[in-house]
Amino acid sequence: MHPTRDIIAVLALSVCLLMAGGCTLGDKEEDAVPFPSLTPFPDALSARLHQIRDRVSGIRGLTPNESVTEGTVSDDTLRDYYGASIDELDEEEEADLDAYNVVLKLLGVIGPDDDLRQIYGEEFSALAAGLYVPEDDALVLIGAADGDLGVQDEVAIAHEYVHSFQDGKYDLEKFDKEFLDGDLEEDGFTQYSETLGCLIEGDATLADEQYAEQVFGADWREQIAAESDADPPPDFNIPEFLLRDFFFSYGECTEFVRALYTEGGWRAVDAAYADPPDTTEQVLHVDKYKDRELANTGPPEDLTQELDTWNLLDSSQFGEFDVYNWAVTLTGEHAAAKQVGAGWGAGWVRSYRDENDTARAIVQLSLGWDSENDLLEFLGIYHVMLEALQAQAEVVSEGHVRWTAPGQAGVLFLDDKLERIEIRVATDPEALAEATADLEQFN
Repeated sequence: MHPTRDIIAVLALSVCLLMAGGCTLGDKEEDAVPFPSLTPFPDALSARLHQIRDRVSGIRGLTPNESVTEGTVSDDTLRDYYGASIDELDEEEEADLDAYNVVLKLLGVIGPDDDLRQIYGEEFSALAAGLYVPEDDALVLIGAADGDLGVQDEVAIAHEYVHSFQDGKYDLEKFDKEFLDGDLEEDGFTQYSETLGCLIEGDATLADEQYAEQVFGADWREQIAAESDADPPPDFNIPEFLLRDFFFSYGECTEFVRALYTEGGWRAVDAAYADPPDTTEQVLHVDKYKDRELANTGPPEDLTQELDTWNLLDSSQFGEFDVYNWAVTLTGEHAAAKQVGAGWGAGWVRSYRDENDTARAIVQLSLGWDSENDLLEFLGIYHVMLEALQAQAEVVSEGHVRWTAPGQAGVLFLDDKLERIEIRVATDPEALAEATADLEQFN
């Protein structure tokens, strides 16, 4: 993992509408909960870990970072840290987090009883075997440090060592800032908030795979599975949508890095840090990365011009992986969702919250495709998505649809000016009326 010190940034990266980019819940750098103090590794374990470090350094071709502090924290300590970070939210951030819960439920990607506080404060901490914290130059092994390392432990620590090498070479905080503060990100033509971490994690995962195969042989995955059978990991309850989003960095992103490596070795991977992928579409199709194919349109109109008592909660790009993840979450149809996502040309998602009532929210999706056939494919699967929401739909006129579903009301229309579909969904009919006041066809 590539965690940030502040859970707010974790929530922003993981929740801000499908990890699609650029939103924050506020700057809490000064009052952030400090990462827990590390228990130093015993000498015998430290010597073993440095053997792992040196071997994976040779594999990856990056030198060890001598400024790193190493040690362990317990599972309970890590969980308490994430929980305490959430407890430090101020009133405005609490309201935003409440609204994010509502927004994700409007999209149908988390259940009615799911709560982001519990998911990010407790559930996700169970997935971590190791961490690297760039802000503290800290490499962390989660759990007991008794020197008895299993295959999974070694692979996890090799992965985190690669993050420390990356930090020493590229300064990961500076790397993030350089691209996130650029005009392309601000104007919505990139998804750096997702793709930078994608490159970092894909790089470390490919390196730890090569380490595992060298040290444990081609069946190292089977060995890890056997360890898990003997000592099952803790249970966790994370919605599939968020889990799939989390593992994107370790699956699809690894394949992106593997494609670079296959063509040009680690030198090609290193070159990507100066020219990272701009969108999830480029990650999923390395040829589009090579062609530097960007999103082709800017954001839709900001509805706060029409909404008197509403705040803009988030505005970010909605990329190919996001379309796929949203569609497959609601329909369960992986092949159809993948095909629809592959026709993506541009996409935005904006969300708004009632400043007087965080239980009221509006979501605005503006989605475009590469061809008319791609558009028709999306309309076909969106019909299935509405059925999954138990929606009752009404065709208002050609290209304009209104629907109601439990806990929400929405419209879909064709935006001829931008050549996109726009979808607006609200928690109640009154909010939807406000959100569609500019649309004559629905009034």
